[in-house]
Amino acid sequence: MYSDTELDVIAADGIKELNYKQKKLFLASLSRANADREKYKAELIKIIGDGVYNKLRDKFLSPDFREELIAGYEKRRVECVTVKSADYPYLLKNTPVPPLVLYVRGNRSLIDTRMLGVVGSRRTTAQVIEQCKNICAQLSAHVTVVTGVADGADTAAAKGGLETGNVACVLPYGHDADSTPTLREVEKNGLSISEFPPMTKAQRYTFTLRNRVLAGLCDGVLVVSAGEKSGALSTANYAADYSRDVFAFPYGIGVSSGVGCNTLIKNGAYLADCAGDVLRTLDIEEDVSEQPELDGDERAIVNLLKSEGEMHAQKIATRLNKKLTDIITVCSMLEIKRLIIRTGGNTFSAL
Repeated sequence: MYSDTELDVIAADGIKELNYKQKKLFLASLSRANADREKYKAELIKIIGDGVYNKLRDKFLSPDFREELIAGYEKRRVECVTVKSADYPYLLKNTPVPPLVLYVRGNRSLIDTRMLGVVGSRRTTAQVIEQCKNICAQLSAHVTVVTGVADGADTAAAKGGLETGNVACVLPYGHDADSTPTLREVEKNGLSISEFPPMTKAQRYTFTLRNRVLAGLCDGVLVVSAGEKSGALSTANYAADYSRDVFAFPYGIGVSSGVGCNTLIKNGAYLADCAGDVLRTLDIEEDVSEQPELDGDERAIVNLLKSEGEMHAQKIATRLNKKLTDIITVCSMLEIKRLIIRTGGNTFSAL
């Protein structure tokens, strides 16, 4: 299943006693193809000591150790995509600190597709949750939607992507630490990804490391909600550092869950309130044939809500010179077509 080179990387990553930099030195010191392997060996021994180095080398070369690792991963239905694997994501590989191994579960073929990150806050309004879900369903017809696993915006993005199966969740811990219904559904129809071996528990720093992987995988990142100090901004910052496109939902004055989004837009992020804004920037042609057909009244209501924002049905009826009962009927059809959302009572907003 794995080449000898891949097995070397998997074995090195499975050695808990070494950190990332030390694992790279360790691999370099044991590669017969590396003419400078003695230099790397000496450098690592200075850090961990000769005795520890020899002990870890014996462990690394042990067939029993390798077989135990692989058997444990297979039991968990986890596959290893290493930096030496043919399908290791190109964009991620060319970031400053690419993971040695990506541990994946689900449809592995998605790892080698064009990806777009969609992230946001746990404290996301119901209206934005629906907007995020709808937009991600549209985006997933063209790219793999990549998100996290938190409640709120991440879950909405995952559910939207599940409509096509082009969805991936990046975990801030190993696969053993999460079995939520949404993640199980993603792993059944899409893909879950972690740079951490399955047994790894969540730590504060692992969330930041996850954010860099999510940003590194993707052509761009869409932030649908973010407070002033939201973790979603960390992902957006990594995306900017990696020269990826950054998109953000716009928010009105005083909406706390959108302060971070507005700040991103002020600092140069693309304003995006529909899937088309993202796809056009990424030079992806939309399939207009899949857009729902609208009659005159439907189109008038959608255009009015897009231009004016949230409106009560009575106000819509007055503006369009229509009966209230007719407007409510048309709005109900537009809800089914997922073009507008009921935000309370007979108040509606465009998606």
